[in-house]
This record gives sequence, structure tokens and C-alpha cells, in this order.
Amino acid sequence: MNATLCRTLKKMFDEGFRQYAGEIDSQVYEQLGCKDASRAYWICRWPILHCLGCNRRCTPKAPTGFQVPLVTVSPSTNKDFSLTPEELVAAKALLRIDEAAYCLNVSERTVRRLVDEGVLVRHVRQPVRVTAESVREEMMRVDI
Repeated sequence: MNATLCRTLKKMFDEGFRQYAGEIDSQVYEQLGCKDASRAYWICRWPILHCLGCNRRCTPKAPTGFQVPLVTVSPSTNKDFSLTPEELVAAKALLRIDEAAYCLNVSERTVRRLVDEGVLVRHVRQPVRVTAESVREEMMRVDI
């Protein structure tokens, strides 16, 4: 896989395309003039399909011969908070790691690293919590 294909694939995934995992009729490959159907790698944003298996980058005019994919909902890794970050740090004295990550718009791993570096003030008892004041200060900090 070359760099151009990687950039193309990333751009298409950003636009909502996903790997196509449905059944494909053999007539599709005949109509497209595909020499080696085993190399085919299909991505789709239904009903638009693209094959990235060879340099021809085939795109059929219609999805006939393709199994209609089921709609899948990917699980959200983000927890829904009913408060804004500013309201959260104002309402609580201590924040959990996930709450601090939400307020700072970083990953939980980054929050733990900031605790280890001493940027965020950790509560002495378990579970690991950080002070809302230290999170507020970090929220107000501007890197130039």
C-alpha cells in the first residue's frame, strides 16, 4: 500500500465510507472487467461503492449485484454529560478521570499523565480523582 492509497483511504473513511462486508455477485466483476476478484477491497457509503483492490479504482454505476448492508451503529466511546465543562468544574470539588478528560477535551490516559506530572492535583484516596480547581486552571491555560 502506497502513501497515495493511504491518504485516499483516510479521506474516504473521514467522509463516512466503511469497509463493505456483504456478498458480491460474480457478474459484478465481469461487468467491471476485473482480472483478479480476490484482490478486491470494497468500501462503501451506501449506495456508493469503490474498489481499491487495484490501480483501476472501480466504481460501479449502480449497486446491483451487491448485498445491501445492514445499518450498524458503532458504540460511542464518549460518555454523555448533561453539564458543560465549566458547569462541571463549578459544581464539583473533585472530578473523576473521565470527567476531567471531558472538561479538558483530552483522553483519560492524558489526564493520568498530567496527574503523574503534577499538573493536576490528585486526591490522596482511591479512586483516583483530581481537584476541580486544578482542572479549571488547566482549562484556562493557553499555549502559544
